[in-house]
Amino acid sequence: MTAKMSMQTGSGVRSVHAEKVRIGLIGTGRFGRLHLRVLQDIPGARVVALSDLNRQALEQTAADFGVPAADCHPDPMELIRRDDIDLVDVVTDEKSHGELVMAALKHGKHVIVEKPLCVTYGEASEIEKVQAAANRQVMVGNISRFSQPYYMIKKSIDNGTLGNVLSIRAKRNFSRSWFKAFGNRIHPVYESAIHDIDLILWYAGGASCTRVAAFERRVEGMKFPEMVSALLMFENGLIATLDTSWMVPAGSPQNLVDTLELDGLIDAHIEVVGESATAQYQLAHAGFSIWTDKGVLHPDTTLWPTGHHGVSGAIRAELEDFVRAAAENKPSAVMPLREAVHAIRIADAIVDAASRNQVVVLE
Repeated sequence: MTAKMSMQTGSGVRSVHAEKVRIGLIGTGRFGRLHLRVLQDIPGARVVALSDLNRQALEQTAADFGVPAADCHPDPMELIRRDDIDLVDVVTDEKSHGELVMAALKHGKHVIVEKPLCVTYGEASEIEKVQAAANRQVMVGNISRFSQPYYMIKKSIDNGTLGNVLSIRAKRNFSRSWFKAFGNRIHPVYESAIHDIDLILWYAGGASCTRVAAFERRVEGMKFPEMVSALLMFENGLIATLDTSWMVPAGSPQNLVDTLELDGLIDAHIEVVGESATAQYQLAHAGFSIWTDKGVLHPDTTLWPTGHHGVSGAIRAELEDFVRAAAENKPSAVMPLREAVHAIRIADAIVDAASRNQVVVLE
């Protein structure tokens, strides 16, 4: 694959002719390392630099993946300013996403950023403006769009099997032990519910959300709530409900037992009700189980399973899609930026509605 791109720089436009899309990865935590594993195995991609504020994590990742020390940057701006990078992959703390995405765009880089795009609608709108001016591509890692079961639901909507979509019900529960790392860091709407906001928008077929009602509950007195429920009304009459909680007990079956360096459970379920048919999918118990003396495992086989030839599943499809989009300098048909921006607008409205106990109207 040959990548041919015109990259915007401070001195004008330069042409890039490379055999592979050259990538700089910012963030070497658990998910950053997963991205790195996959990217190093994609024929059209080449990771040329790493960055992390945590020097120890940066050095360890570089050693584990064979990245030269000269290509490791404790300051992410050093990586972003490099002329030999076409695409920046942002896998950092959620609140840093917006700033890093805009910096990369302004330096002529394409960007893939792990969800969420950012944590305020104002920042999301600014990213959209900067992206348009830079003529670079931005894609958000809303991985569910690349998972085969969720895609099959989308396909059943698009081919008319479901008929007109009337309602969507979505829930997503995470292990309670994880909340210790997130309870004072990020509202769960941006960390867990954002997956279902994104799926609802995808299935809504371009319709905009117009009204939001929401409620939340705190259990352990941390900055952010463990539980959030929301009702979304769309301009085409679609009603969507979503519920997220971080209360799954330690004794529950585990499905994150392969590839990702994390133990626990993602218990996700979605139901799409149409005039002609209903589609539903449950992530937590997809039919595969392993019984052990310590409990029952339900290893996930859709998101990031390790197979005969490395990591596959939705994470590989997602990263391959964006490498292709960057190489061609064309927006991803699967994950358009405008829908990621609208998702942040809805997320902001859920937080606002829950905090004020009022319905929020989106003009």
